Amino acid sequence: MGTYQGRHALIFAAAPETDYGYIRAFLREHPDALVACADGGLRHARALGLHPDFMISDRDSMTEVEGDDVILLRPEKDDTDSQSCLREVFRRGCREATLVCATGGRIDHMLANLSLLEEAKTLGGHLTILDPYNRVELHQGGRQEFIMPETFTYFSVVPMDAVIEGVTIENAKYELTNGTVTRIGMISTSNEAKPNSRFAVTIERGTALIIFSRDCVL
Repeated sequence: MGTYQGRHALIFAAAPETDYGYIRAFLREHPDALVACADGGLRHARALGLHPDFMISDRDSMTEVEGDDVILLRPEKDDTDSQSCLREVFRRGCREATLVCATGGRIDHMLANLSLLEEAKTLGGHLTILDPYNRVELHQGGRQEFIMPETFTYFSVVPMDAVIEGVTIENAKYELTNGTVTRIGMISTSNEAKPNSRFAVTIERGTALIIFSRDCVL
């Protein structure tokens, strides 16, 4: 449809969240971001004083709806609200999206949201998942360069396949050349790179998550 062509979508899921500092920081960097809510994600948008451009809801976790464009779904369906929301904003022209309020609470919901990183690629776009302590992106093979954000301390290469092969990590504290990384006995967590420096990860065969993280201080 092209309605949202060229806009970066900020998608609010409905997982428990009270620390909105990272979302405010995102909005300072993306002041023109499209605000999209998946059902109960509206609570988080409202807590930030945001009016949604788009909302999709089956009204099972929140009966109220709000937005310039609202789609109502039946609760009895195969897709999650976050999945439906991602598909719709991409169908309407977005090619870049950031999903927030998506990792707390239920583990099944968190894993379903992580799977959207792959779905975004099949839809011709790119998704990042963000929370107060992590930023997650998908690596589907080849050589990719990353800039180490100064707000994070570590990065990890977490296999989505049982085995990823031909793994090379350059310009990091712990480098690797043409290695094999497995989910069992994983050797690619808690790596480090200098803030704002470039590092590269090459994967010849397989798919992985690139997770930037920092410690939770209680």
